[in-house]
Amino acid sequence: MILLVDMDAFFASVEQMLHPHLRGKAVIVCGDPDRRGVVTAASYEARPFGVRAGMPLAEARRLCPNAEYVEGDPSKYVEKSLELLELFLTVTPDVEPFSVDEAFLSLVGLAGRGDTLESASVIARDIQRRIAEQHGLGASIGIGPNKLIAKMASGLQKPKGITALDEEGFRRTYWPLEVQELWGVGPKMSQRLNQLGIRTIGDLGNAPEPLLQRTFGMIGPQLRQAAWGRDQTPLVPYHEGVDPKSMGHEVTLPEDCRDAEFLEGTLLRLADQVARRLRSEEFAARTITLKLRDFRFHTITRQKALPVAVDDHLRIFDTARALWKANWKGEPIRLLGLSASALEKRGESGQIELFVSDERSKALQQALDKVRDKLGEASVVPAGALTHRRESGHVPFGLMKRKDPTPLSKERDTKDTKRRLRGDPDDPA
Repeated sequence: MILLVDMDAFFASVEQMLHPHLRGKAVIVCGDPDRRGVVTAASYEARPFGVRAGMPLAEARRLCPNAEYVEGDPSKYVEKSLELLELFLTVTPDVEPFSVDEAFLSLVGLAGRGDTLESASVIARDIQRRIAEQHGLGASIGIGPNKLIAKMASGLQKPKGITALDEEGFRRTYWPLEVQELWGVGPKMSQRLNQLGIRTIGDLGNAPEPLLQRTFGMIGPQLRQAAWGRDQTPLVPYHEGVDPKSMGHEVTLPEDCRDAEFLEGTLLRLADQVARRLRSEEFAARTITLKLRDFRFHTITRQKALPVAVDDHLRIFDTARALWKANWKGEPIRLLGLSASALEKRGESGQIELFVSDERSKALQQALDKVRDKLGEASVVPAGALTHRRESGHVPFGLMKRKDPTPLSKERDTKDTKRRLRGDPDDPA
């Protein structure tokens, strides 16, 4: 059996645990509460008002005006996540962190103590109790014969629930539900499935496999298998490590912006951050993706494949700027994002520097990286990102908004722990 331990309202719960005056109150974790942004996490006291992760702060304030707004601290949540990881490792060595607030645990090899739904439930209750007693936090746990069922079961009884399903129980529970409820099926894929007359997970399970393969390619048959609760995805233990598939940053701007100079400077700063992460983890990327969200919340993504893998911020920026100029029509922009994918370990591509200027550029990057390692991410930034110096504080790890040109404070660098706990905390439930 496999468990998926999903921490309940993790970021908000950590804040309530650390600050007793927040307990029992509606808590909304976000960026700077005084600036525009989105909800990162909402406590269960805030959710009855309709507040959800990803919601604009302005809308959250309208729905829940009396909530406590707390500026999030990623290093604090990662630290707590690592403490929970240590707890999980006392149960089984086979633990795969799935995100900062979720982890899969394989019970294989526990001498028969976790080979049935009943025995696995006993272990889950003990884990839940220890999390509450040792950390003051709640967790919901899903149990199943594979990762798919464990993941989906964990969301059925939140908060502080334990749900155990075998394949038959999975089908009984999920087949009547809309197809978008299946893990891995998003709004766009759901729309395409609806156009084929597939509206429920049961419909997907009974859909002709040739039809799914013609429509979705190789993932078509996999979707049908998932609808039956079948999943062969292996659990990769924490100690074996998993290479990332992509690295990226995105930022919600202080206000909707059509200032081309400011947008280009922001894009340069994002390129610098992505390149810095690539180098710090010894990767280079062959694909660059630009994300644009306009004032109407319409989002587009555009990407370009490169002939060689890169980790230099100028090459990444040049690619992103070309994508931006080709796709931006002058409308006010709310959010900019930049990511790098098709990652390769540095040196695997066999690329060598042909010119002295390349070698000098690499030596310069190494020197600047050492400065940042010592003094913080904001100690050195590209000059092109300083066009609007005072407005650049919204950029993650970027300049801090100040009333005077006093030296920038050292920022906390959590790259080592973030490297060990990659994942999309976009699901802070």
